[in-house]
Amino acid sequence: MGAQTQVTDYEAAANASQNQEEILRNLLAANRLDPQVEREMRIRDVRMTEELYNERTPADISDAPIELNYQQNMPACALGEVTPAIIKAAFKACGLLYVPGALDSAEVEQMRDAIEAAHNTMEKQDAPQWYDRPKLPTKEAAMKLAAARRWANEVGGCLAVDSPRAMYQILDMLERHGIQQLAQDYLGERPVMSAGKFMLWRVPGEGPSAGWHQDGRFLGDDLASLNVWTALTDCGPEEAPGMDLVLDYLDHYIMPDEESHFDWSVSDAQVEAMNVPVVTPNFKAGDMLMFDNWLLHRTCRRPGMTRTRYAIESWFFAPSRFPVGRTALLA
Repeated sequence: MGAQTQVTDYEAAANASQNQEEILRNLLAANRLDPQVEREMRIRDVRMTEELYNERTPADISDAPIELNYQQNMPACALGEVTPAIIKAAFKACGLLYVPGALDSAEVEQMRDAIEAAHNTMEKQDAPQWYDRPKLPTKEAAMKLAAARRWANEVGGCLAVDSPRAMYQILDMLERHGIQQLAQDYLGERPVMSAGKFMLWRVPGEGPSAGWHQDGRFLGDDLASLNVWTALTDCGPEEAPGMDLVLDYLDHYIMPDEESHFDWSVSDAQVEAMNVPVVTPNFKAGDMLMFDNWLLHRTCRRPGMTRTRYAIESWFFAPSRFPVGRTALLA
């Protein structure tokens, strides 16, 4: 069977189905054989789903002791060896898991080029495959996503949902590396993503200082999450902004004090009072960092930084504990 015949069959199956997941599966199969702008826009739209708050199905992850390896004072593991038990143990020890060298140089270049195209087209709005805002079903949902978009654009981010081709390429990459399956095994449910929390970052070296924060402060209390943050440029404490990380697993949110700059941020004094290790790793392009809604961290921006940091921020959630009021995406 020729490739074009296969594409036609996949599209016919997608058009004949009433099942959202089956439609998505066939459209993805067709696009891997024959990438098309209109199809990628449709894939993006099909991924958008109703808010999901189902009965919780907790993951059955062993509590057996695991001997963790460490790099740069962080629990570390090669991507092909990561298991839910290792994630659980690493989070319990330090609140995160470092995954060095997850992407090769060709993948890094492709992902970085996709983010560059999304940002450039966002400014020019002349290529819908790289920038095309989705239409949401309600005014309330549209307003919430617009607020997320406005904030992201101000600090060097572009919503992945606004870039059909970048979103397709990134999710295809994550699937090929088994990230969606890993998230499902860790969360205990087929994961969904949030349209307002799937980010394509192009962060300049110069800019305002970032505040210490926990992402869950923006998302809600009753969450089950896994964030996979992927560096696409070398970054850290010197040339390009990396991340400052508090190596402690918290199970609560730290509220701001009188020295905090924002109502969602934690002050330096509060971090110092915790008396736990704080690191600013040197990330290489292709490294990943996994954490959840409790990790206390901030963008590492230092005077004199000259390079731009490219990165992907991809949050996965258990549908039963998805952030209330957010627009969900099939992962």
